[in-house]
Amino acid sequence: MARRPVNSPAEGWSLTIPHRLWTELSAHLFPSGGGAVLLAGHAQGARGPRLLAYDLITAVNDTDYIPGEYGHHALAPSFVRDAAVRARDESAAYLAVHAHAGLDRVRFSSIDTASHERGYPALRQITGQTVGGLVFTPHAAAGDLWLADGSRVPLTETVIPGGNLLRLRPCPATATSARLEHDRQARLLGDAGQETLNRLRVAVVGLGGVGSVLVEELARLGVGTLVLIDDDTVEATNLPRLVAAGKEDIGRLKTDLAARNAQRANPSIRLISKATRVEHPETLKELALCDWIFLAADSASARHWVNATVQQFLIPGVQVGVKIPVDSAGCVGQIHTATRIMLPGDGCLWCNRLIDATQLAIDMHPKAERAAARYVPGVPSPSVITLNTVAAAEALNHFVLAATGLHDDDHDHAAVIHRPRTRQRDLQDPRQDANCRWCTPAGRLGRGGQRGSLIRPCSNQKPVWR
Repeated sequence: MARRPVNSPAEGWSLTIPHRLWTELSAHLFPSGGGAVLLAGHAQGARGPRLLAYDLITAVNDTDYIPGEYGHHALAPSFVRDAAVRARDESAAYLAVHAHAGLDRVRFSSIDTASHERGYPALRQITGQTVGGLVFTPHAAAGDLWLADGSRVPLTETVIPGGNLLRLRPCPATATSARLEHDRQARLLGDAGQETLNRLRVAVVGLGGVGSVLVEELARLGVGTLVLIDDDTVEATNLPRLVAAGKEDIGRLKTDLAARNAQRANPSIRLISKATRVEHPETLKELALCDWIFLAADSASARHWVNATVQQFLIPGVQVGVKIPVDSAGCVGQIHTATRIMLPGDGCLWCNRLIDATQLAIDMHPKAERAAARYVPGVPSPSVITLNTVAAAEALNHFVLAATGLHDDDHDHAAVIHRPRTRQRDLQDPRQDANCRWCTPAGRLGRGGQRGSLIRPCSNQKPVWR
Protein backbone atom coordinates (compact mmCIF):
# COMPACT_ATOMS: atom_id res chain seq x y z
CA MET A 1 0.00 0.00 0.00
CA ALA A 2 0.95 3.67 -0.16
CA ARG A 3 3.65 4.97 2.17
CA ARG A 4 1.44 7.82 3.40
CA PRO A 5 -2.30 8.17 4.06
CA VAL A 6 -4.43 8.24 0.93
CA ASN A 7 -6.96 11.06 1.29
CA SER A 8 -9.80 11.40 -1.18
CA PRO A 9 -10.71 14.90 -2.47
CA ALA A 10 -12.67 16.96 0.07
CA GLU A 11 -15.16 19.81 -0.09
CA GLY A 12 -13.98 23.26 0.98
CA TRP A 13 -10.95 25.50 0.52
CA SER A 14 -7.82 23.87 -0.87
CA LEU A 15 -4.23 24.90 -1.60
CA THR A 16 -2.26 23.49 -4.53
CA ILE A 17 1.54 23.67 -4.42
CA PRO A 18 3.51 22.74 -7.57
CA HIS A 19 5.85 19.84 -6.91
CA ARG A 20 9.05 21.84 -7.46
CA LEU A 21 7.87 24.47 -4.97
CA TRP A 22 6.89 21.75 -2.48
CA THR A 23 10.34 20.20 -2.76
CA GLU A 24 11.92 23.57 -1.94
CA LEU A 25 9.50 24.20 0.92
CA SER A 26 10.01 20.71 2.39
CA ALA A 27 13.78 21.12 2.39
CA HIS A 28 13.33 24.38 4.31
CA LEU A 29 10.80 23.02 6.82
CA PHE A 30 12.13 19.54 7.58
CA PRO A 31 13.97 18.88 9.80
CA SER A 32 15.16 22.43 10.57
CA GLY A 33 11.69 23.86 11.14
CA GLY A 34 12.26 27.11 9.23
CA GLY A 35 9.51 29.62 8.52
CA ALA A 36 8.32 30.91 5.16
CA VAL A 37 5.52 32.68 3.32
CA LEU A 38 3.72 31.29 0.28
CA LEU A 39 2.10 33.65 -2.22
CA ALA A 40 -0.91 32.20 -3.99
CA GLY A 41 -3.43 33.08 -6.67
CA HIS A 42 -7.12 32.27 -6.57
CA ALA A 43 -9.38 30.10 -8.70
CA GLN A 44 -12.63 28.24 -8.36
CA GLY A 45 -12.51 24.44 -8.14
CA ALA A 46 -15.05 21.66 -8.45
CA ARG A 47 -15.35 21.33 -4.66
CA GLY A 48 -14.72 24.91 -3.53
CA PRO A 49 -12.27 27.81 -3.80
CA ARG A 50 -8.66 27.00 -4.62
CA LEU A 51 -5.45 28.77 -3.63
CA LEU A 52 -2.69 28.27 -6.22
CA ALA A 53 0.81 28.73 -4.80
CA TYR A 54 3.28 30.36 -7.17
CA ASP A 55 6.15 31.69 -5.06
CA LEU A 56 7.94 30.90 -1.81
CA ILE A 57 9.65 33.45 0.42
CA THR A 58 11.86 31.64 2.93
CA ALA A 59 13.00 33.20 6.19
CA VAL A 60 16.76 33.23 6.72
CA ASN A 61 18.30 32.35 10.09
CA ASP A 62 19.88 35.27 12.02
CA THR A 63 18.18 37.73 9.65
CA ASP A 64 14.44 37.16 9.45
CA TYR A 65 13.72 35.95 13.00
CA ILE A 66 13.45 37.60 16.40
CA PRO A 67 13.06 35.97 19.83
CA GLY A 68 9.42 35.04 20.31
CA GLU A 69 7.35 36.69 23.03
CA TYR A 70 5.19 33.57 23.29
CA GLY A 71 7.14 30.85 21.38
CA HIS A 72 10.75 29.96 20.62
CA HIS A 73 11.13 32.61 17.92
CA ALA A 74 9.00 34.65 15.52
CA LEU A 75 9.30 36.12 12.06
CA ALA A 76 10.80 39.59 12.10
CA PRO A 77 8.34 42.46 11.48
CA SER A 78 10.36 43.58 8.45
CA PHE A 79 10.07 40.11 6.86
CA VAL A 80 6.31 40.03 7.45
CA ARG A 81 5.91 43.59 6.15
CA ASP A 82 7.82 42.98 2.93
CA ALA A 83 5.92 39.75 2.18
CA ALA A 84 2.59 41.43 2.95
CA VAL A 85 3.37 44.33 0.63
CA ARG A 86 4.16 41.89 -2.16
CA ALA A 87 0.88 40.08 -1.52
CA ARG A 88 -0.98 43.39 -1.70
CA ASP A 89 0.80 44.53 -4.88
CA GLU A 90 0.27 41.17 -6.62
CA SER A 91 -3.31 40.62 -5.39
CA ALA A 92 -2.11 37.37 -3.84
CA ALA A 93 -2.98 35.39 -0.75
CA TYR A 94 -0.38 35.65 2.05
CA LEU A 95 0.19 32.27 3.74
CA ALA A 96 2.67 32.01 6.62
CA VAL A 97 4.16 28.53 6.90
CA HIS A 98 5.88 26.58 9.68
CA ALA A 99 6.36 22.94 10.67
CA HIS A 100 5.43 20.80 13.65
CA ALA A 101 6.77 17.46 14.81
CA GLY A 102 4.84 14.38 13.76
CA LEU A 103 4.06 12.51 10.56
CA ASP A 104 0.45 12.07 9.43
CA ARG A 105 -1.40 14.33 11.92
CA VAL A 106 -0.97 18.01 12.69
CA ARG A 107 -2.86 20.88 14.33
CA PHE A 108 -2.18 24.42 15.44
CA SER A 109 -0.97 24.96 18.99
CA SER A 110 -2.71 27.42 21.29
CA ILE A 111 0.27 29.75 20.76
CA ASP A 112 -0.25 29.52 16.96
CA THR A 113 -3.95 30.32 17.26
CA ALA A 114 -3.36 33.26 19.56
CA SER A 115 -0.73 34.60 17.15
CA HIS A 116 -3.20 34.37 14.25
CA GLU A 117 -5.85 36.25 16.20
CA ARG A 118 -3.41 39.00 17.12
CA GLY A 119 -1.82 39.47 13.70
CA TYR A 120 -4.04 38.34 10.85
CA PRO A 121 -6.79 40.98 11.11
CA ALA A 122 -4.11 43.64 10.59
CA LEU A 123 -2.44 41.70 7.75
CA ARG A 124 -5.79 41.22 6.06
CA GLN A 125 -6.38 44.96 6.27
CA ILE A 126 -2.92 45.74 4.85
CA THR A 127 -3.14 43.32 1.93
CA GLY A 128 -6.86 43.43 1.18
CA GLN A 129 -6.44 39.73 0.36
CA THR A 130 -6.80 36.31 1.96
CA VAL A 131 -4.20 35.78 4.68
CA GLY A 132 -3.57 32.71 6.77
CA GLY A 133 -1.29 30.31 8.53
CA LEU A 134 -0.23 26.82 7.48
CA VAL A 135 1.40 24.11 9.56
CA PHE A 136 2.96 21.01 8.02
CA THR A 137 4.41 17.65 8.85
CA PRO A 138 5.81 15.56 5.98
CA HIS A 139 2.42 13.83 5.52
CA ALA A 140 -0.14 16.28 6.92
CA ALA A 141 -1.19 19.93 6.67
CA ALA A 142 -3.61 22.27 8.43
CA GLY A 143 -4.54 25.82 7.53
CA ASP A 144 -6.35 28.77 9.12
CA LEU A 145 -7.59 31.25 6.47
CA TRP A 146 -8.81 34.81 7.10
CA LEU A 147 -10.69 35.92 4.00
CA ALA A 148 -10.88 39.42 2.57
CA ASP A 149 -14.62 39.60 3.32
CA GLY A 150 -13.94 39.25 7.06
CA SER A 151 -14.81 35.55 7.42
CA ARG A 152 -12.51 32.85 8.75
CA VAL A 153 -12.40 29.29 7.35
CA PRO A 154 -10.19 26.21 7.70
CA LEU A 155 -8.06 24.92 4.85
CA THR A 156 -9.51 21.51 3.99
CA GLU A 157 -6.57 20.04 2.06
CA THR A 158 -3.22 20.79 0.45
CA VAL A 159 -2.63 19.20 -2.95
CA ILE A 160 0.82 18.50 -4.43
CA PRO A 161 0.72 17.23 -8.04
CA GLY A 162 3.92 15.26 -8.67
CA GLY A 163 4.79 11.65 -9.46
CA ASN A 164 2.05 10.97 -6.91
CA LEU A 165 -0.96 13.25 -6.55
CA LEU A 166 -0.64 13.96 -2.83
CA ARG A 167 -3.46 15.30 -0.66
CA LEU A 168 -2.45 16.41 2.81
CA ARG A 169 -5.03 16.89 5.57
CA PRO A 170 -4.84 17.58 9.31
CA CYS A 171 -5.44 13.86 9.92
CA PRO A 172 -6.03 10.83 7.67
CA ALA A 173 -9.48 10.63 6.10
CA THR A 174 -11.77 7.73 6.92
CA ALA A 175 -12.77 5.84 3.79
CA THR A 176 -16.03 4.03 3.18
CA SER A 177 -15.96 0.45 1.91
CA ALA A 178 -15.65 0.05 -1.84
CA ARG A 179 -18.72 -1.08 -3.74
CA LEU A 180 -18.93 -4.79 -4.56
CA GLU A 181 -18.15 -4.33 -8.24
CA HIS A 182 -14.84 -2.64 -7.38
CA ASP A 183 -13.79 -5.15 -4.74
CA ARG A 184 -10.99 -6.70 -6.80
CA GLN A 185 -9.28 -3.42 -7.71
CA ALA A 186 -9.82 -2.02 -4.20
CA ARG A 187 -7.63 -4.92 -3.01
CA LEU A 188 -4.78 -3.04 -4.75
CA LEU A 189 -5.91 0.57 -4.40
CA GLY A 190 -7.51 0.25 -0.95
CA ASP A 191 -10.93 1.58 -0.02
CA ALA A 192 -9.47 5.09 0.28
CA GLY A 193 -7.94 4.79 -3.18
CA GLN A 194 -11.21 3.65 -4.69
CA GLU A 195 -13.05 6.48 -2.97
CA THR A 196 -10.47 8.90 -4.37
CA LEU A 197 -11.26 7.78 -7.93
CA ASN A 198 -14.97 8.18 -7.26
CA ARG A 199 -14.51 11.80 -6.14
CA LEU A 200 -12.21 12.87 -8.98
CA ARG A 201 -13.29 15.01 -11.91
CA VAL A 202 -11.29 13.98 -15.00
CA ALA A 203 -11.30 15.47 -18.50
CA VAL A 204 -10.61 13.66 -21.77
CA VAL A 205 -9.77 16.04 -24.61
CA GLY A 206 -10.14 14.22 -27.94
CA LEU A 207 -12.48 11.24 -28.20
CA GLY A 208 -11.02 9.42 -31.18
CA GLY A 209 -9.07 6.16 -31.15
CA VAL A 210 -7.11 6.83 -27.95
CA GLY A 211 -9.77 8.93 -26.26
CA SER A 212 -12.52 6.34 -26.63
CA VAL A 213 -10.32 3.75 -24.87
CA LEU A 214 -9.53 6.25 -22.09
CA VAL A 215 -13.22 6.98 -21.49
CA GLU A 216 -14.18 3.30 -21.38
CA GLU A 217 -11.51 2.42 -18.85
CA LEU A 218 -11.92 5.53 -16.69
CA ALA A 219 -15.60 4.73 -16.33
CA ARG A 220 -14.90 1.12 -15.39
CA LEU A 221 -12.25 2.21 -12.88
CA GLY A 222 -14.96 4.13 -11.04
CA VAL A 223 -13.95 7.74 -11.76
CA GLY A 224 -16.84 9.86 -10.49
CA THR A 225 -17.07 12.64 -13.09
CA LEU A 226 -15.87 12.74 -16.69
CA VAL A 227 -15.67 15.88 -18.82
CA LEU A 228 -15.79 14.84 -22.49
CA ILE A 229 -14.43 17.32 -25.05
CA ASP A 230 -14.48 16.89 -28.85
CA ASP A 231 -16.27 18.79 -31.62
CA ASP A 232 -15.96 16.01 -34.21
CA THR A 233 -18.48 13.51 -35.57
CA VAL A 234 -18.08 9.81 -36.35
CA GLU A 235 -16.99 8.79 -39.83
CA ALA A 236 -17.02 5.31 -41.35
CA THR A 237 -13.22 5.09 -41.12
CA ASN A 238 -13.45 5.70 -37.34
CA LEU A 239 -15.48 2.58 -36.58
CA PRO A 240 -12.63 0.04 -36.25
CA ARG A 241 -10.98 2.06 -33.49
CA LEU A 242 -13.89 3.66 -31.60
CA VAL A 243 -14.95 1.51 -28.67
CA ALA A 244 -18.48 0.08 -29.11
CA ALA A 245 -19.19 2.11 -32.28
CA GLY A 246 -21.46 0.77 -35.01
CA LYS A 247 -22.55 1.84 -38.50
CA GLU A 248 -25.64 3.45 -37.03
CA ASP A 249 -23.33 5.89 -35.22
CA ILE A 250 -21.91 7.44 -38.39
CA GLY A 251 -22.59 11.18 -38.30
CA ARG A 252 -23.19 11.29 -34.55
CA LEU A 253 -21.11 13.43 -32.21
CA LYS A 254 -18.16 11.63 -30.66
CA THR A 255 -19.16 13.11 -27.32
CA ASP A 256 -22.49 11.25 -27.59
CA LEU A 257 -20.74 7.92 -28.18
CA ALA A 258 -18.30 8.50 -25.35
CA ALA A 259 -21.11 9.45 -22.96
CA ARG A 260 -23.13 6.37 -23.95
CA ASN A 261 -20.19 4.05 -23.40
CA ALA A 262 -19.25 5.63 -20.07
CA GLN A 263 -22.85 5.40 -18.82
CA ARG A 264 -23.08 1.78 -19.92
CA ALA A 265 -19.83 0.91 -18.14
CA ASN A 266 -20.70 2.86 -14.97
CA PRO A 267 -24.39 3.88 -14.59
CA SER A 268 -23.61 6.13 -11.61
CA ILE A 269 -20.97 8.21 -13.41
CA ARG A 270 -21.49 11.97 -13.76
CA LEU A 271 -20.92 13.26 -17.30
CA ILE A 272 -20.29 16.71 -18.76
CA SER A 273 -20.16 16.74 -22.57
CA LYS A 274 -18.71 19.62 -24.57
CA ALA A 275 -19.05 19.14 -28.34
CA THR A 276 -16.80 22.13 -29.02
CA ARG A 277 -13.16 22.85 -29.65
CA VAL A 278 -11.21 22.99 -26.42
CA GLU A 279 -10.59 26.75 -26.63
CA HIS A 280 -14.31 27.56 -26.44
CA PRO A 281 -14.72 29.75 -23.32
CA GLU A 282 -17.35 27.51 -21.69
CA THR A 283 -15.24 24.43 -22.36
CA LEU A 284 -12.16 26.07 -20.86
CA LYS A 285 -14.16 26.89 -17.74
CA GLU A 286 -15.13 23.23 -17.35
CA LEU A 287 -11.54 22.14 -17.97
CA ALA A 288 -10.25 24.47 -15.26
CA LEU A 289 -12.47 22.72 -12.68
CA CYS A 290 -10.89 19.30 -13.23
CA ASP A 291 -8.47 17.29 -11.08
CA TRP A 292 -6.72 15.61 -14.03
CA ILE A 293 -6.63 16.07 -17.82
CA PHE A 294 -5.99 13.47 -20.51
CA LEU A 295 -4.91 15.08 -23.79
CA ALA A 296 -5.70 12.65 -26.61
CA ALA A 297 -6.07 15.21 -29.41
CA ASP A 298 -3.10 15.88 -31.68
CA SER A 299 -3.91 19.39 -32.94
CA ALA A 300 -1.61 22.27 -32.05
CA SER A 301 -4.52 24.24 -30.60
CA ALA A 302 -5.61 21.41 -28.29
CA ARG A 303 -2.05 20.98 -27.06
CA HIS A 304 -1.64 24.72 -26.48
CA TRP A 305 -4.86 25.23 -24.53
CA VAL A 306 -4.47 22.12 -22.40
CA ASN A 307 -0.85 23.11 -21.69
CA ALA A 308 -2.07 26.59 -20.66
CA THR A 309 -4.71 25.11 -18.34
CA VAL A 310 -2.21 22.78 -16.67
CA GLN A 311 0.18 25.64 -15.98
CA GLN A 312 -2.34 28.33 -15.03
CA PHE A 313 -4.62 26.24 -12.83
CA LEU A 314 -2.03 23.76 -11.51
CA ILE A 315 -3.90 20.71 -12.82
CA PRO A 316 -1.80 17.63 -13.65
CA GLY A 317 -2.38 15.65 -16.79
CA VAL A 318 -0.93 13.38 -19.42
CA GLN A 319 -0.56 13.75 -23.15
CA VAL A 320 -1.10 10.48 -25.05
CA GLY A 321 -0.25 9.80 -28.66
CA VAL A 322 0.76 7.27 -31.30
CA LYS A 323 3.14 7.96 -34.19
CA ILE A 324 3.11 5.67 -37.25
CA PRO A 325 5.43 7.06 -39.96
CA VAL A 326 4.70 5.79 -43.48
CA ASP A 327 6.50 7.29 -46.48
CA SER A 328 5.13 7.79 -49.98
CA ALA A 329 6.39 4.36 -51.03
CA GLY A 330 4.48 2.70 -48.21
CA CYS A 331 7.53 1.88 -46.08
CA VAL A 332 6.74 1.87 -42.36
CA GLY A 333 9.20 3.65 -40.09
CA GLN A 334 9.75 3.35 -36.35
CA ILE A 335 6.33 3.21 -34.71
CA HIS A 336 6.16 4.64 -31.22
CA THR A 337 3.62 5.50 -28.57
CA ALA A 338 4.24 8.40 -26.22
CA THR A 339 2.84 9.07 -22.76
CA ARG A 340 4.02 12.44 -21.47
CA ILE A 341 3.22 13.56 -17.94
CA MET A 342 2.24 17.23 -17.70
CA LEU A 343 2.99 18.76 -14.31
CA PRO A 344 2.44 22.39 -13.28
CA GLY A 345 5.70 24.31 -13.07
CA ASP A 346 7.66 21.64 -14.91
CA GLY A 347 8.88 21.25 -18.50
CA CYS A 348 5.73 22.00 -20.52
CA LEU A 349 4.72 21.07 -24.06
CA TRP A 350 6.22 24.30 -25.43
CA CYS A 351 9.55 23.55 -23.74
CA ASN A 352 9.57 20.08 -25.25
CA ARG A 353 8.90 21.35 -28.80
CA LEU A 354 5.53 19.58 -28.96
CA ILE A 355 3.55 22.62 -30.16
CA ASP A 356 4.23 24.08 -33.58
CA ALA A 357 3.69 27.85 -33.58
CA THR A 358 2.80 28.02 -37.28
CA GLN A 359 0.33 25.16 -37.00
CA LEU A 360 -1.16 26.78 -33.91
CA ALA A 361 -1.72 30.03 -35.81
CA ILE A 362 -3.55 28.08 -38.53
CA ASP A 363 -5.58 26.04 -36.03
CA MET A 364 -6.95 29.17 -34.37
CA HIS A 365 -8.77 30.26 -37.55
CA PRO A 366 -12.33 29.18 -38.47
CA LYS A 367 -12.65 25.77 -40.13
CA ALA A 368 -12.89 27.02 -43.73
CA GLU A 369 -9.90 29.31 -43.27
CA ARG A 370 -7.88 26.49 -41.70
CA ALA A 371 -8.43 24.34 -44.76
CA ALA A 372 -7.46 27.18 -47.11
CA ALA A 373 -4.30 27.93 -45.13
CA ARG A 374 -2.92 24.43 -45.60
CA TYR A 375 -1.04 24.49 -48.90
CA VAL A 376 -0.57 20.72 -48.92
CA PRO A 377 -3.80 18.71 -48.53
CA GLY A 378 -3.81 16.67 -45.35
CA VAL A 379 -3.30 12.93 -45.63
CA PRO A 380 -4.94 10.86 -42.89
CA SER A 381 -2.41 9.29 -40.56
CA PRO A 382 -2.47 5.53 -39.93
CA SER A 383 -4.32 4.50 -36.78
CA VAL A 384 -4.63 1.01 -35.26
CA ILE A 385 -6.71 0.24 -32.20
CA THR A 386 -4.10 -2.07 -30.63
CA LEU A 387 -1.46 0.68 -30.68
CA ASN A 388 -3.97 3.18 -29.33
CA THR A 389 -4.66 0.77 -26.49
CA VAL A 390 -0.97 0.50 -25.60
CA ALA A 391 -0.69 4.29 -25.28
CA ALA A 392 -3.96 4.61 -23.35
CA ALA A 393 -3.02 1.82 -20.91
CA GLU A 394 0.31 3.48 -20.07
CA ALA A 395 -1.43 6.79 -19.37
CA LEU A 396 -4.21 5.19 -17.33
CA ASN A 397 -1.83 3.13 -15.20
CA HIS A 398 0.16 6.26 -14.38
CA PHE A 399 -3.04 8.11 -13.45
CA VAL A 400 -4.39 5.35 -11.20
CA LEU A 401 -1.11 4.87 -9.33
CA ALA A 402 -0.56 8.63 -8.98
CA ALA A 403 -4.11 9.32 -7.75
CA THR A 404 -3.82 6.60 -5.09
CA GLY A 405 -0.21 7.36 -4.05
CA LEU A 406 1.22 4.05 -5.23
CA HIS A 407 4.17 5.22 -7.34
CA ASP A 408 7.53 4.45 -5.73
CA ASP A 409 8.96 7.88 -6.50
CA ASP A 410 7.13 11.17 -5.96
CA HIS A 411 9.66 12.86 -8.27
CA ASP A 412 9.44 10.48 -11.25
CA HIS A 413 7.38 11.91 -14.08
CA ALA A 414 9.41 10.91 -17.12
CA ALA A 415 7.69 10.39 -20.45
CA VAL A 416 7.39 6.79 -21.62
CA ILE A 417 8.32 6.11 -25.25
CA HIS A 418 7.36 2.60 -26.39
CA ARG A 419 8.51 1.19 -29.75
CA PRO A 420 6.42 -1.90 -30.52
CA ARG A 421 8.48 -3.02 -33.53
CA THR A 422 11.58 -3.51 -31.38
CA ARG A 423 9.73 -4.00 -28.06
CA GLN A 424 11.89 -1.21 -26.64
CA ARG A 425 10.63 1.03 -23.87
CA ASP A 426 12.50 4.20 -22.86
CA LEU A 427 12.03 6.89 -20.23
CA GLN A 428 12.53 10.49 -21.32
CA ASP A 429 12.91 13.28 -18.76
CA PRO A 430 11.11 16.47 -19.78
CA ARG A 431 13.25 19.44 -20.66
CA GLN A 432 12.51 22.92 -19.35
CA ASP A 433 13.60 26.16 -20.96
CA ALA A 434 15.02 28.61 -18.42
CA ASN A 435 12.67 31.41 -19.43
CA CYS A 436 9.56 29.59 -20.59
CA ARG A 437 6.62 31.95 -20.26
CA TRP A 438 4.29 29.07 -19.36
CA CYS A 439 6.04 26.98 -16.74
CA THR A 440 8.72 29.22 -15.16
CA PRO A 441 8.26 32.38 -13.07
CA ALA A 442 11.38 33.83 -14.68
CA GLY A 443 9.83 33.61 -18.12
CA ARG A 444 6.66 35.39 -17.05
CA LEU A 445 8.61 38.16 -15.33
CA GLY A 446 10.94 38.55 -18.29
CA ARG A 447 8.02 39.24 -20.61
CA GLY A 448 6.55 42.03 -18.55
CA GLY A 449 4.14 39.90 -16.52
CA GLN A 450 4.09 39.75 -12.77
CA ARG A 451 4.98 36.59 -10.91
CA GLY A 452 2.00 34.28 -10.85
CA SER A 453 0.10 36.17 -13.55
CA LEU A 454 -0.65 32.96 -15.41
CA ILE A 455 -2.37 31.38 -12.44
CA ARG A 456 -4.45 34.24 -11.15
CA PRO A 457 -7.87 34.45 -12.81
CA CYS A 458 -9.71 37.76 -12.70
CA SER A 459 -12.34 38.36 -10.06
CA ASN A 460 -15.16 36.60 -11.91
CA GLN A 461 -13.01 33.43 -12.13
CA LYS A 462 -12.78 33.29 -15.92
CA PRO A 463 -9.50 31.91 -17.27
CA VAL A 464 -6.92 34.53 -18.17
CA TRP A 465 -4.00 33.69 -20.46
CA ARG A 466 -1.53 36.24 -21.71
